Amino acid sequence: MIIIVAVPRIRLEEGWVGIASVVWAVLIAAYNVAQIYFVEKGKEEEEERLTGRVETRRSLFEWVSVFVETIVLGVIALVAILLTATLILRARDASLEVPGNRYLVNNGKFEVHLSCVGNITDSGSKTPTILVEAGERPSEHSLLPFIHNAYRNGTIDRYCYWDRPGFGWSDNAPSPHSAGMATDALSEALALAGEEGPWILGSAGVGSI
Repeated sequence: MIIIVAVPRIRLEEGWVGIASVVWAVLIAAYNVAQIYFVEKGKEEEEERLTGRVETRRSLFEWVSVFVETIVLGVIALVAILLTATLILRARDASLEVPGNRYLVNNGKFEVHLSCVGNITDSGSKTPTILVEAGERPSEHSLLPFIHNAYRNGTIDRYCYWDRPGFGWSDNAPSPHSAGMATDALSEALALAGEEGPWILGSAGVGSI
């Protein structure tokens, strides 16, 4: 809960529903722990009042119950550790500098990453911009090295690349999400960035859809 509230990026991604769910889970966990403690404490006091001593013997059923409870608590602790580790990794990712910018799209429901490199004009006239749409992997790990080399050797003057929702620097989009919805998100991000083209699309794999 502390990590979610303290890291602005995670706080934005989880939203009020995620934060409220975590707070509710913490309160329920604290209530259950307190309930178990006070019930056991009351049981010991009642046994001591009735028998004059604290009962230390346990039946086979009680030992089996303790064993099962220990296993369940171990699994819950492991889940809590893994979830905390995931949040730590997300907090670390949130601290990294994003190349380009992230734009809120779809009525502010999520952000997509868009980055443009190069000059819009050349000798006073607008030059076409290569719009990179990657395939099964983020652009940075597939088409971008090839496109950037073409930019460096002067073959192209300008290019833009983005990450589809759920890839690279972009947030996950609400389900279900189609290719048409991804196109709408890209169009909105380009409009917010003030990018007007003309465009030359460079794509690979499922990005060609």
